[in-house]
Amino acid sequence: MIPEWMQREDSYVPPRGGGTFAVRTIKAIGGAVGRLQFQQGHEKKYALPALVKLFLLLAAILVLSLSHGRLVMLAYTALLLVYLATWPPKDIGSVLAAALAAAALTLVLVLPAMFLRPEGVYGSLRLVWKVFLSVVMVSIFNHTTQWNHITSALRTLHVPGIFIFTLDITLKYIVLLGRFISDVLTAYIHRAVGNNNKKYQSVGGVMGLTFLRGTEMSREMYEAMRCRGFTDDYKGL
Repeated sequence: MIPEWMQREDSYVPPRGGGTFAVRTIKAIGGAVGRLQFQQGHEKKYALPALVKLFLLLAAILVLSLSHGRLVMLAYTALLLVYLATWPPKDIGSVLAAALAAAALTLVLVLPAMFLRPEGVYGSLRLVWKVFLSVVMVSIFNHTTQWNHITSALRTLHVPGIFIFTLDITLKYIVLLGRFISDVLTAYIHRAVGNNNKKYQSVGGVMGLTFLRGTEMSREMYEAMRCRGFTDDYKGL
């Protein structure tokens, strides 16, 4: 004879909000890590060498900075927008979002000067416009040039290898730690049931785990470098 309580069906529905914090954090980390994937882009098979594109970028930014005519900035804007029109919409959005964020920050910084000196409003707006165009050009260079080609171009310019190594390793470990945080939060979602009113207390735990993992990875890399007799001559991948 089966007891009555064993024959009843469970209809437990956990309240909402158990993993909202973790889901949003994973999306934010995933977006940030995705933007740091410097090895992906629109670099074509027969594209210009990275060193040539770097010189062209510096020259274009220099000419834009020294120019005072509106026609030059309109020509820059037209050329960049026409070129971006050939890109996928997702990449266009990322380039324009970075440029608009930089322009908005510049506008906030020059607002006091615009209020104190109304006669210089046009010059301040021109500065914001130049910042927008410069960030667009840098973003295009980043999207169309692989990171290892950039480091090779920097080595051609006789930039110290230890500087390139520090920059390269920093970016790579930011990606690795970002993936680690995403995995930890995914595990948190799978273990969270119901409404957790203290979900923000898990931030300290995630930060602690990330710190310990980063320390461990740093020690492992240092030991590997010692075993391989690492010198300052860093050529990248």
